[in-house]
Amino acid sequence: MSIERYGIALDIGTSGLRAQAIDLNSGKLISTAITLRHPLPGANIMDHLHFAVETSINTAHAVVIDAVNRIVRALDINLNRVERLAASGNPTQLSIFQGIEIRDLAYWGKHALERYGVKPPTRDATIIEAGKLGILVRDGAEVYIPPSVKHEIGADALAMLYEAKIFEKGENAFITDFGTNAEMALCYNGEIYTGSAAAGPAIEGQRIEKGMLAAPGAISDVSASTLGWKNYVLNGELIASEGDVVSPSSGKVLEQGEMHGRALGVTGTGVIAVTSLGIDLGLITLPRINAEEKKIHLQDGIYVTEKDVKEAGKALGAFRAGYFTLAEEAGIMQDDVNVAYMAGASGFYVDALKSLNVGQIPRCCNTIYQVGNTSLALARDIVRKPELMDFLQEMAKQIRGKHILFPESQVFMQVYPLELAYWEEGMPLWEYEQWLKRYNYQGFPVKARNPKVYKIFKRDIPDLGEKGLKIIRDIGVMLVGEFPGCTACRSCETECPEGAITVEERDGTGKILVRSDLCLGVACLRCERVCPEKVFKFKELLHEKFG
Repeated sequence: MSIERYGIALDIGTSGLRAQAIDLNSGKLISTAITLRHPLPGANIMDHLHFAVETSINTAHAVVIDAVNRIVRALDINLNRVERLAASGNPTQLSIFQGIEIRDLAYWGKHALERYGVKPPTRDATIIEAGKLGILVRDGAEVYIPPSVKHEIGADALAMLYEAKIFEKGENAFITDFGTNAEMALCYNGEIYTGSAAAGPAIEGQRIEKGMLAAPGAISDVSASTLGWKNYVLNGELIASEGDVVSPSSGKVLEQGEMHGRALGVTGTGVIAVTSLGIDLGLITLPRINAEEKKIHLQDGIYVTEKDVKEAGKALGAFRAGYFTLAEEAGIMQDDVNVAYMAGASGFYVDALKSLNVGQIPRCCNTIYQVGNTSLALARDIVRKPELMDFLQEMAKQIRGKHILFPESQVFMQVYPLELAYWEEGMPLWEYEQWLKRYNYQGFPVKARNPKVYKIFKRDIPDLGEKGLKIIRDIGVMLVGEFPGCTACRSCETECPEGAITVEERDGTGKILVRSDLCLGVACLRCERVCPEKVFKFKELLHEKFG
């Protein structure tokens, strides 16, 4: 009988963590575990960066490693037999995971870095002992971390290029990893141009009133039927299954589906589907919803608001502005490219034709591939074949020369405001196109006729392993604050919109407990502002293990 030998693949995303256990003897998948949130306060990269800078990289690192250990334990394998792990993600998440310098990602410009004495790390391919990171597996186990491309383009961007096999195919294509930080690439005549747009948390179902990540119970799509709108809800195996047919104006159930009563929220892909369908059917005239309650009703009491549509629009606008920028910077027309690859959970569960309809992918693309979670796939490949790291390092070096910083691109800085005007103010597309002409940019590409969509797998993680899926719902730690002058008045507890704060009274003073995974972080700070004594200091919260 062979000795048990295991590897673990980790995808450290901005909206949550995913992990898979692999039998190194057979190469087979054993189990999968996912979280429904990120353990750090906030809903996007900037929130996590600010937390790490304001509190300390050590605190942020400890919170993330606590979550990693929790998800690793959920894989139900003998952790003393784990020989190696591989972790993929964007530069911010992997830097926090490693506990290395992160201020170069938060501060902009050479002079700012010099002023704060920041020396940026190389972020090349790295192998670290798991014990040095605090991961609770066998002594001597190694963690493989693939390289980043540039400042905000990380291993997850390499993953989408590698897993799409773009180098082998030699296609002219747009490739995008649809997440809160949208990594995108334009491949044309053997050259690869990369960029990254801050799409925002709405793309993952966050900052949406009834939103949630792609998990069992999430409405991931809607379609029009002769009766009303049919809902599609992710089941326990993350496969979109038929839900109820409802009236979008009232929410009345017109026909029950197999997922009746099982919807818990709506993903970002569901909001995009609602937006596309609503515009086509006249239920949405941007920026308004043409219904009595100003809501579009889905099943089981879930709905989409005008604010939700605007939040989704900000993300969709970032994608479309990004494609314009890549094409203009490369000196080509978008119409010269007719293939699109959609990576990530959001890029998998969304209806690709609805994405094309609202600009999430260039409308000139007549061949569309939905390839799923490429970041986790790359981590799996590295676990099975560690020598892949050398190839990835060379790949990153090749791409670095043609990386485009969107905040420094005049194209992006002129086109994205047009997107905001379209989504938030209802600017008509003909006027949008007039502005493009004034800027001397190309117009909208010609919409593809009868585009072909290839969804190779049933879910964004094709194989869950023989032991299946484990969902970790409570992933945070307690952040603790004991502030001199606190009177335990509980104003912060009452004010917190997420119910993340608990105040314990001790002899007339308060001990503040904040659940990190529920907290909105520096994007909120209502706790600080409401404090009548002005003693609550968010950045002085300390980490204390939770759960």
